[in-house]
Amino acid sequence: MHSVSIRPINYGDTENIIKWRNSDYVRCHFIYQALFTKESHENWMKNMVETGKVAQFIILLDNEAVGSVYLRDIDKEEKSAEYGIFIGEENARGKGVGTESARLILKYAFEEAGLEHIFLRVFADNPGAIKSYEKAGFKRNGQIENVQIGDHLQEVIFMSLEKEDFEG
Repeated sequence: MHSVSIRPINYGDTENIIKWRNSDYVRCHFIYQALFTKESHENWMKNMVETGKVAQFIILLDNEAVGSVYLRDIDKEEKSAEYGIFIGEENARGKGVGTESARLILKYAFEEAGLEHIFLRVFADNPGAIKSYEKAGFKRNGQIENVQIGDHLQEVIFMSLEKEDFEG
């Protein structure tokens, strides 16, 4: 049995974040597909994480860093945020790590951060992610949009979870 945990991100994670986010496997599942640099990640840490606009964690599988999970655009008045995740290490995929990481950060969001509504956006052609999100409690909310990625349109599905529906 594998143990999944999360810990707050720090500047020492920069090298892994760049490696993971710039990998083709991870990057192709994101709307924002620009390559990460040390400078862009350190700006993200300074302007987003340190200001509280983002709560970002490193995912640990048996105490080894394998990816990141986060809440972005945290709105304290609306008590909402957008959820995001990526599993950067190939050997950690397909083992339920994403689902368990989602549960851990949702517990944090609802019990510690005082949030009540978490939403996410996922490409319609990513059934593995959609299944993982559903296992964590997210439901499709009917909202769909198309975004331009390179030279083609990608359908994006919105999913959400309310605090009262969370079964941590």
